[in-house]
Amino acid sequence: VCAKYSESVYSYEEPQILLPGATKVKRDNCGIRETPLIVGGEVARPKEFPHMALIGHSEKDDENALIHWQCGGSLISERWIVSAAHCTATRSGLAKWATLGDLKVLSDEDEEFTDPVTVRIVKRINHPDYQPGRGYNDISLYKLERDIQFNAFIRPICLNTETNQYDGKAIASGWGHTKWRGTSSQDLLRVVLNLYDSRECDNLFKKAQKPGLLAKTPQGISMQSMVCAWERGKDTCQGDSGGPLQKRLEEPYCMYSILGITSFGEECAKDLPGVYTRISHFVPWIESIVWP
Repeated sequence: VCAKYSESVYSYEEPQILLPGATKVKRDNCGIRETPLIVGGEVARPKEFPHMALIGHSEKDDENALIHWQCGGSLISERWIVSAAHCTATRSGLAKWATLGDLKVLSDEDEEFTDPVTVRIVKRINHPDYQPGRGYNDISLYKLERDIQFNAFIRPICLNTETNQYDGKAIASGWGHTKWRGTSSQDLLRVVLNLYDSRECDNLFKKAQKPGLLAKTPQGISMQSMVCAWERGKDTCQGDSGGPLQKRLEEPYCMYSILGITSFGEECAKDLPGVYTRISHFVPWIESIVWP
């Protein structure tokens, strides 16, 4: 499936000089850089994260009602987005809208470089073991009202299936706050973070003795279902919830693999890693719904 999705990075155009038997010209629209909620982040480039979704919450179904864009998500198929379960219902209402292919929130400035679409979310499926207020099983699937047409600006992300402990670096992306209790970024941001061993992460959280974090993880950091990432001065922040922690793939071409979903942390870029829902642990559950 992932290899099939990567084909949408190409477009086919009529040749400038039409000759008998001339075929369409294949154009590569990959926007991913060669180098491998966000503090210390950089503004993302057009087409760099074509799977990014902006999730909008509202108390009403009317598309003219006030929409609060509070979470992120990742497109994983023509019809489904994966996000955090704690994003499904907020004080502003249910997750009811998804905007894809956008860079700048509530702005037309980027229309020259993007091709955004906003689609209604018609079904929200939280993981059956998720408990509000806890950090475990913080994953949800959102079904869109219609199939999405893929192009250079909108394309799914691959699901990571590796169950071993991650190391190295990964990229988080989102429209989150750029400082603790600050205002949200209008621009889609990216930040490179170090991946932490879950045992090391668990030890750091236990030593910190933060009541809010201990309440979220009474059994500690789960090595099977969580992954931690951090870089001093850089982190995912409020508003980045539900967005992806990802790595670029060598194959298929111009595709990312989602390692985690932004779940929770202690303030922003402080002295503790951010915690992400580990995708590989939930692949069977995701596949049973998205590709039954």
